[in-house]
Amino acid sequence: MTRINFLSLQKALALCATFSLVNITQLSAQSQQSNTAKIRFVQPALERQPENRGAPKDRKGAGTRRNCPVANKPLTALVPLVSITANQTVQTGTATRQYVLSLTTAEHPTFWFYVPYAPKNINSVKFVLLDEKNNSLTTEPIPITLSNTPGVIRVSVPATEKPLEIGQYYHWYFLMDCSPQSRSEDIAVEGLVQRIVPKQELTRRLVTATPRQRVALYAQAGIWQDAVTTLGELRIRQRQDAALASDWKDLLDSVGLENISTVAIASCCTI
Repeated sequence: MTRINFLSLQKALALCATFSLVNITQLSAQSQQSNTAKIRFVQPALERQPENRGAPKDRKGAGTRRNCPVANKPLTALVPLVSITANQTVQTGTATRQYVLSLTTAEHPTFWFYVPYAPKNINSVKFVLLDEKNNSLTTEPIPITLSNTPGVIRVSVPATEKPLEIGQYYHWYFLMDCSPQSRSEDIAVEGLVQRIVPKQELTRRLVTATPRQRVALYAQAGIWQDAVTTLGELRIRQRQDAALASDWKDLLDSVGLENISTVAIASCCTI
């Protein structure tokens, strides 16, 4: 009887060891998969649609460009084009409307742009943020002094300014003069941003996530500004990290920004 129990115990221990090995292997495979999976932005389901009137539809620079030098790539906002489906807005013709629109959880978000011009070719740059009543969120347009461009730059709303209110759409403008004789901006890009409250499940997962994992979580949740800013700041601190460069390319490629997904992030700017 004792021998039978001893043999049974040996078999049980061997079986437990096998299960443990399988679990460890599975966890290792899952961890490896999560570290190597491409980061992709998933378009969010908007709880409230923006108004059609004046909503921006192009993230590339528009303007006369009469004073700006010729560039191979246009001034571009690093923002997705979000499609509004039929049950969210009225269709015009057969096309679904697209907006230059992004979500954030930040009170003072950071915006990213590709600037194709060298500082010597730029007279002035300003950033403007308006609420839904066209009131400026900042006390005045934010002046920006560029350096080390062409390249991707970041513009952060100063913490001294009013915070974004949850649920409201804000209209931002990135305005550029290429000549001191300009009477108005030569080129501009614009878009909408809305601050939201993240879902509880996302908040719970973010607590234990690594910075790279947070990028993927934000992207999967459709919170573009937080995804691109988290990843962009990681790249600035670790410029030689090939994995982060690959993540950056994957993220930008997923929103159709392939033409600038390999452009360097400039050491810039003064606000």
